[in-house]
Amino acid sequence: MPKYLIAYRKTEDVGQKPDWATFTTESELSMEAHAIIERIKKRMSVFGETLWGNGEAVWIGSGRIDDLLLKRDEPSPETSIVYGEIEG
Repeated sequence: MPKYLIAYRKTEDVGQKPDWATFTTESELSMEAHAIIERIKKRMSVFGETLWGNGEAVWIGSGRIDDLLLKRDEPSPETSIVYGEIEG
């Protein structure tokens, strides 16, 4: 079953600098942007977080988890969500 890394920029207070929140998930189905966004909205509601940026979800490819963590900063700074498939 494929494993995915999902990272999103969040804030907890107004005016706070955004931080990355990152988690992994396994799914038999291919993860699409709309499913990722819905999963993050549910997670943020539990933790009282606010999504930072333009709300866009960007695929960053597949690779080792440490490579994906480095790739999360490659899209534009306004990108809210990145996700990729973990290999190995």
